[in-house]
Amino acid sequence: MVWAQLENPAMGGRAKGIANASVAVRDHWALFNNIGGLAGIKKYTGQIAYNNRFGIANFQTFALGITAPVKVGAAGLSVSRFGDNLYSEQRIGIGYSHQIKNVSLGGKVNYVQVSIQDLGSKGTLVFEFGGIARLSKEVLFGAHIYNFNQGVFNTALGEEEKLPVIMKAGISYQPLSALMINAETEKNIDLPATFKVGLEYEIVPQIYVRTGIQTQPMTNYFGVGFQPKRFHLNYALTTNNLLGISHHLSFTYQLGKK
Repeated sequence: MVWAQLENPAMGGRAKGIANASVAVRDHWALFNNIGGLAGIKKYTGQIAYNNRFGIANFQTFALGITAPVKVGAAGLSVSRFGDNLYSEQRIGIGYSHQIKNVSLGGKVNYVQVSIQDLGSKGTLVFEFGGIARLSKEVLFGAHIYNFNQGVFNTALGEEEKLPVIMKAGISYQPLSALMINAETEKNIDLPATFKVGLEYEIVPQIYVRTGIQTQPMTNYFGVGFQPKRFHLNYALTTNNLLGISHHLSFTYQLGKK
């Protein structure tokens, strides 16, 4: 059996606009992209995302997240769904992150369920762990591992189907307050490594443009963002020469101060 989406892709229009090179990014979408980057948030937020791949109605992902600063660190709840009535993947996760000096670490537990028409549903627990370290004023280093517990599904035929174990590492370099350049490598232990490079530039206050490129498969990314203090609206466009265009839209609303 082939799973369509269980590689745990990055979420949020900002991450998509920079080719998913988000392992070293600290923002509210770290709840999905690297739980270690969630530490240090100061406001409660609600966030939603929509992703349509290649213009195919069946390849849609909806995601919802809630993040909150707590007495020590930050916590979040994430929910997402991919697919349609024939095949779908649902996941719900709870994560926590804490910062100690220049290093923030976080862990997350997810329940992942796959539903196939006429074959029923199967679910399993998936654990992830990540962290971000500030190496200098301009440079952050991030690393993340997904499914380190090597969760499996028991198929309808009584066989075990392994979920992918995925490792990511990368840097975020910000030479100017308005410019961020990210580089990242991602390795599914069963597939060749993927390399990503992304750039974000604040052309005027609160307005951002983004671009990036990814290998395996070769994919181009473009994005824009409007991020005033209270809410963030981000859109990204992905192009693949063989598969076509994908659209990504996300909205984050900050509910208040800590």
